[in-house]
Amino acid sequence: MTALITASCETLFDIVSDPERHPEIAGSGEILEVRLLTPRPVRAGSGFQSRQCLRWYQYPTRSYVQVCERPYRFIWLSGPGFRKPPFGQLWGFEFQPLDNRLTLVSHLMQIPLYPVPNLPILNKLVELGARHEVSNMTPTLYKLAQAAGGAVIGDFQVVLDWCAQQSPCGQ
Repeated sequence: MTALITASCETLFDIVSDPERHPEIAGSGEILEVRLLTPRPVRAGSGFQSRQCLRWYQYPTRSYVQVCERPYRFIWLSGPGFRKPPFGQLWGFEFQPLDNRLTLVSHLMQIPLYPVPNLPILNKLVELGARHEVSNMTPTLYKLAQAAGGAVIGDFQVVLDWCAQQSPCGQ
């Protein structure tokens, strides 16, 4: 999902690359708190643990930063505690500065991280899951803009094949 945000690339990167701020910006509302598992500064390989709540069910996740390229990309693997794909979900943000106060922001999510057989029922489940996540990612971009003192301008663009295009899935 991509949007224009009226904030600098650096400011936006500083917010998303601080996992302890994720509860503030998570559009799903599922992330209740985050604690770092490794010392600052946060970089590729850093870990953090989240306490999350889906409706009435609370559960922990462990995440490990896969890509930290200041101020352009921050991607992490979230799930049961694996440090590298294929298990878990890849989440991330990519920033393209258009000028010093306008940034093209891509909010990324990829699951599953392994090949899914090309069966109609599985394809439908993957598509439904992706659409559900998009509905959570939209408010994330608004919250991110607000946290940066900016605003989302224009319409969102949604692409449902990020992994095939450019993610670190195969790295």
